Amino acid sequence: MKYYREGQLLRYIGTWIPLAVLVLIVLYFYVVYMETYLMPLIKSEYVSRPLVEINTYLIQLVHINDYVFSNQTIGITITLHIILILFTITLIRVVMTIPGHVPVEWLNKIEDEIRQMIENEENMINHNKKGSQTSTSFSSEIDDEQRLHLNVKVKNEIIDKQGRRHCKNCSAFKPKRCHHCRQCKTCWLKMDHHCQWLNNCIGHGNYKLFINLLGYAWFLISFIMITYSRCYYDTMNSYSSDAKLFLVSFTFLYCCFLWVILTAFTLFHLWAIKSNITTLEYCENKPREPLQKGVWNNIFEVFGKNPLVWFLPIQPDTKPILD
Repeated sequence: MKYYREGQLLRYIGTWIPLAVLVLIVLYFYVVYMETYLMPLIKSEYVSRPLVEINTYLIQLVHINDYVFSNQTIGITITLHIILILFTITLIRVVMTIPGHVPVEWLNKIEDEIRQMIENEENMINHNKKGSQTSTSFSSEIDDEQRLHLNVKVKNEIIDKQGRRHCKNCSAFKPKRCHHCRQCKTCWLKMDHHCQWLNNCIGHGNYKLFINLLGYAWFLISFIMITYSRCYYDTMNSYSSDAKLFLVSFTFLYCCFLWVILTAFTLFHLWAIKSNITTLEYCENKPREPLQKGVWNNIFEVFGKNPLVWFLPIQPDTKPILD
């Protein structure tokens, strides 16, 4: 809504176009898969078969091969829609979940440190002016310009000596592994990257959901590619119309292309989780503080310690690393 508030309605609408394209791609695969493969398969198994044959088929189970194949048809239908439902739920959750703001408590802690350091500096200045006497009123001894100078001095000291990170865009301190997103105009905890396809940043608050989304997408595209290969083979070896031949061939080859890309992308993020590194840190290509805590601890940091929710679209309540 940031663009809408600024009066840039067209830009705001434009940020949702990649997500709309992603949804259309999923709908395309689903419609083509159902129309050219699954529905004809269901129709040939349960609709076109004569009633007498169905009774014989169900009661006497004479056609063993057909019986196994029918079970496969039911399994394909159920599995497809379970994966699709999980993918849809996770997609909505990733888009709607906030990546993770800097906690107010942490900001207040930094402000208290700055305030204390400024008071100490003011005490030293007053002590130098009055000898051994300590002033009880700093406003009468130090003007606003001096106080502003002290504020800048203390902040620079915190940045240089204590290693605190400061965001120039937000004019605020930020914890380790926190980055400012130019699209969102906000600092996010453990920001991984800004995903244009989801119109949202991926960070501490939704990274596990993002990995779930990649997993469901990979299983969905793999399932379609494997099962649809039979339709592709039958179409290529039959006297189908040019339109159906093009549609089936394009869908299958496009599915294989997406599978290669999605596999590489998923493997990269699994490696990043194991290595405890974000996409931004990987792209920065500069020395950083080692964050290795062991493979399992790195996995627990993202997925939580309850394995029962690792493969479900549930974001664990893990504490971010602030200091």
